[in-house]
Amino acid sequence: DSHTQYERVGADVTMKCGSMDWDAAVTWMANGTDIDESHLNGSYLILKNVGLTQSGQYSCYEGSSWHLKYQTNLKVGTPPKEPVLMCRSNNYPKGFYCSWHLPTPTYIPNTFNISVIHGTREMVCEKDVFPKNRCHIRYIQLFSTVKYKVTLTVTNPLGKNSTTLTFDEFAIVKPDPPESVVAKPVPNNPRRLEVSWQNPSSWPDPDSFPLKFFLRYRPLILDQWQHV
Repeated sequence: DSHTQYERVGADVTMKCGSMDWDAAVTWMANGTDIDESHLNGSYLILKNVGLTQSGQYSCYEGSSWHLKYQTNLKVGTPPKEPVLMCRSNNYPKGFYCSWHLPTPTYIPNTFNISVIHGTREMVCEKDVFPKNRCHIRYIQLFSTVKYKVTLTVTNPLGKNSTTLTFDEFAIVKPDPPESVVAKPVPNNPRRLEVSWQNPSSWPDPDSFPLKFFLRYRPLILDQWQHV
């Protein structure tokens, strides 16, 4: 008999030796190392105030025969805290993406479920292969005044948590930075630099949706920026 047992950090954990009686003579091992009998209550194994280091394989053997009766894989962790969710459109007007992470690790597997609602319509957020905690939405109508509502729920064997964002389409538009930025000296003019750049390659239609660029500069010895 073998299974996985999830417990919270700081909990008191009781493990039974499968279907063995409480007064049966047994021996327990953790990751192949004998466990002191002071941790036993009859055939039950009692772990007080468990910590992350106590995760591992626990095995119970019958009396003097050393017949393996039961195994459990103990995984110690925490319920998820409220996840951090961010949505952004860097390729307007094609769509937007949402990405997420947990503020602190749980040390056990988590499952994320995201729902995107536009008005009364539920939309599919297509998961990206990389990065893994990201999915993207394709716009179905441009210049919509209907808000988007994105809810992210995280679940693990010890609990669940969620967060919700509500926003207008235009409020999350944020292009990526310009690419191929080059600064070159101007011949015969030591006080001048020629700076060139290109639109971010992720921006799909700069003709219909032109980008505005801001440039600032300063000599390294000064703290003040100059703006162009």
